[in-house]
This record gives sequence, C-alpha cells and structure tokens, in this order.
Amino acid sequence: MAENIVYTASITSATPPNQSVGNVVYDATTIVAADSSTFDVGFKPRYVKLENVTDRVSIEWYEGMAANTCIKTVAAGTRTLETTNGGITVGERDFSVLQNATLGAVKASKVVAFLAIG
Repeated sequence: MAENIVYTASITSATPPNQSVGNVVYDATTIVAADSSTFDVGFKPRYVKLENVTDRVSIEWYEGMAANTCIKTVAAGTRTLETTNGGITVGERDFSVLQNATLGAVKASKVVAFLAIG
C-alpha cells in the first residue's frame, strides 16, 4: 500500500491541545484504491471523523476499534460498520484513511474535512 501525496491539506491544531481539524482538496488524478492518505496531527488520536463534504459521506473511528475499520454514514443517513472496505488506521502521531472506492471517503476532485481528538 502506498501513500497518496497528491492533494492540498490545511491542518490546524485547536484548543485544547490534542485536537486537530483540517480541510483537504484532492485533485482530479486517479485515486488508487490500495493507497491511503495520511495526516500528521502531532498526537495519537482517540477519535477521528473524516467527511467527504462533496458527497456527504462520513467515516468515524473510536479508540478501541480495529485498524482499517470505521463507522460509515452516507447522505441518506444509513450507518454501517465497515470491516471489509477499509477505514481509518491510527498511528502514534497521525491517522490514515484507505482510498477504497466502495468506502467512498477519499475520491478524486473531492473536498474532505476531518476532526481528530487525542
């Protein structure tokens, strides 16, 4: 699995410490499903919410969930536990999101926003 580096990210730390918000704009290049986008927030997140603002698809990961899983909510409000289509994986100072098309969180030409709380 490779990391996608073709996007523009604006990441800011918030008050109190160990909170980070960001906006990401993906360009029109092809998104590779096996790749991921990694965001260095400077701490180990305990909660992450990432929303594809363009398509209104959000995914959430809570401390204690398995790596590469998430709870997905689509525009119609349907919520599912994603365990086979990828999700969010947390590192010591970052998190990554799999770009699987079925997951639908990261796609070409889309705007994404996230919140990470440590």
